[in-house]
Amino acid sequence: MRSQEPLHVLIHNAAAPIGPFQLTVDNLESQVATDHIGPFLFTKLLAPKLLAARTELYTPRVVFVASGGHRIGSGVNFDTLGRPDPAGYSPMNAYGQSKSANILSAIELSKRSGGSIHGFSLHPGRIFTNIMQKGVGTAEMQKLGFLDADGKPSSDANFKTIAQGAATTVVAAFDPRLDDTPGAYLVDCAVANEMVAPHSSDTNNAKRLWDLTEEIINEPFVF
Repeated sequence: MRSQEPLHVLIHNAAAPIGPFQLTVDNLESQVATDHIGPFLFTKLLAPKLLAARTELYTPRVVFVASGGHRIGSGVNFDTLGRPDPAGYSPMNAYGQSKSANILSAIELSKRSGGSIHGFSLHPGRIFTNIMQKGVGTAEMQKLGFLDADGKPSSDANFKTIAQGAATTVVAAFDPRLDDTPGAYLVDCAVANEMVAPHSSDTNNAKRLWDLTEEIINEPFVF
């Protein structure tokens, strides 16, 4: 049966629009829920299939599409991760927190799995996808100057094509040269750990985030 097949690569590319404060049905802030907590739970549920793909010559991978925006603010707010505070909400800070969480998750997943699963994160570049082409996503990108008044990419915003943006994800998922650098952060198809903000590479933050996320989903992540 198809459901019995192992899973070699899991790529997390979900993202919520950068916009006004919004809660999910689980009373979580929508960006953090979509970009971090949902992927964390999904990884946990699919971990048995990932582990089943491991051999002496191959280690399965989980790829988190993060962003250079992880440098916004001071990283994950552990006080509001599971208890959102609309009074202190900022769309871009929430975005930065969720992308910081992606990087920390890749680091901690690689560590906790004991080498059985390799986690990677990456910055794909600025890409004109459909999340920027409607509603609050467009408005926020216009405020930042990435889109013009007509909702089109600004001439100086340095957008990549979709294919160019996808390239680093493909490298993170399949390039065997990364086997020696589990937990790495990639930019332009190459390891770029030196570009990670300290709050997004701190191993204590990674552990704290993992433990707190387990509490939020009310399920332990056991390998």
